[in-house]
Amino acid sequence: MTRPLLLLLLLPALLAGCATRPPPSRPLPALDPAWPDPVLWATQAAREAWFAGQPDWRLQGRAAFADGRESATVQIDWRQRGAAFDIRLVAPVTGRSLRLEGGPGWARLEGLAEGPREAPDAEQLLREATGWALPVAQLPAWVRGLRGDGPVAALAFDAEGRPLGWEQAGWQLEYRDWWPGDPPLPRRVFARRDTLSVRIVVSAWNLGPEQARP
Repeated sequence: MTRPLLLLLLLPALLAGCATRPPPSRPLPALDPAWPDPVLWATQAAREAWFAGQPDWRLQGRAAFADGRESATVQIDWRQRGAAFDIRLVAPVTGRSLRLEGGPGWARLEGLAEGPREAPDAEQLLREATGWALPVAQLPAWVRGLRGDGPVAALAFDAEGRPLGWEQAGWQLEYRDWWPGDPPLPRRVFARRDTLSVRIVVSAWNLGPEQARP
C-alpha cells in the first residue's frame, strides 16, 4: 500500500471535508463478517471516496467480446463526463468504427450500415446491433475498480487492498492486472455473464475533464 493512500485511510474526516473530493453519493454497505480484513475494506472505501471527486475520465485500449460461439477484438476509446459516455470501437483489421454515446435513459449508436439507431438502453442497443455485450451502466465504476449500483457478492481483495473481483448485476468481475499509481488503476478487467464475456486491456488512462470531441 502506498503512503499517500495509507494517509487517506487514516484521515477519513479530511476526505469527507475536502471540497474537491466529496464522499460517495451512496452509502457503503455494512461490512459483512464473511468479507476480508476490515483494513482492506477500508482501503476500498477510501478508493471510492477519492474517485467520487473524479467524474470525468478517459481510457484507451482493447476490448475483446465473446458469446460462446464467436469473438471479436476492437480498439476502445471511452470518454466519460459525469453520467454521459462517448465510446468509440474500431476493428483493427477492417477499420470499421462504431460510436456509442448517451447517458441515463438514452443511447445512440452510429456506424451501422443501416444508419444510426437510438434506444433507452445502451447495453441492449449494442447487443442487438452487434452481438457484443458491454455492461455500459456498470462499467464506468468497474473499469476504475469501484462497485456499481446494486448488491455485491463474493468481493475479494489482494494483499495491497486492490479488489480481485466480485459479482454484481449478474456479472462476474475479475481484475487481472493494475497500473501502478496512487490510487492504482485497472489494466486488465474481465467480466463474464453466462456465455457472454468482455475483456478490457487499458493502455492509457486520463483522469480529469477533456474537451468534447465531434
